[in-house]
Amino acid sequence: MSTVVARRALADRRRWLVGWSVGIAAFVAVNIAFWPSFRDQSDELNEMIERMPESIRALFGMGEGVDPFSPVGYLSSQVYTFALPMLLMIAGIGAVGAVAGDEEHGLLETTYALPISRHRVLLERWLAVVVLTTVLSVVGLVTTVITARAVDLEVSTASMVWASLAVTVLTWAIAGLGLAVGAATGRRGVAMTVATVVAVVSYLITSLADAGIGVFETLEPLSVFTHYDVLATLARGTPDWSVLLLALVATVATGAALWLVDHRDLRAA
Repeated sequence: MSTVVARRALADRRRWLVGWSVGIAAFVAVNIAFWPSFRDQSDELNEMIERMPESIRALFGMGEGVDPFSPVGYLSSQVYTFALPMLLMIAGIGAVGAVAGDEEHGLLETTYALPISRHRVLLERWLAVVVLTTVLSVVGLVTTVITARAVDLEVSTASMVWASLAVTVLTWAIAGLGLAVGAATGRRGVAMTVATVVAVVSYLITSLADAGIGVFETLEPLSVFTHYDVLATLARGTPDWSVLLLALVATVATGAALWLVDHRDLRAA
């Protein structure tokens, strides 16, 4: 089966992919490289952290009774809990925003002149987003493993692999929501805004629920970040079953996007 649309989308983002790969690799390497300094001052730093409000610690992935300067706690708080997911989601949201952007700017004539269906076009564009975000996640994983070994950060490779898989599926879930909104509206700004708001609000809900704030505990099951239990994944070395819910969100959102793009008048001119 020809994948001309997907291949074109990937070709158009070659430089984008290189830039994001370099940025993610540099971010991960720098953060992990500071591990020896934090490890040697862990007692003093833990005393300072203990004086912070629980809600603030939770926002930075330092809750749940885990020493943030243990190997697992450090890798979780400095890479996997907040920063790497946000970087990957920004990249993924930007990529799916471009899908709606073509319609918004009247650039669909050439694409729809091809002898392929609407949903095939959208599916191939989504496939390109999946490939791009997966490559970025692999770059983050390889950098994490190499840098962790260089500074004796004792977290198993299996734990890092599963954590990277979890953050990839989380990215697909958020990007998939953006894809569905873009398919429904044809508006790049709306698609990116909705996906970004869902990501940020979800993170806040889960973090504040972990801090024991009642109203957020009630909302916690609705947050996508609740099902991204990366700290437990790093500690156990195996993924939590709830990552399957994130995969389900991504699948349902993609299916909704395909249905919407087939049942809506597109602004192709």
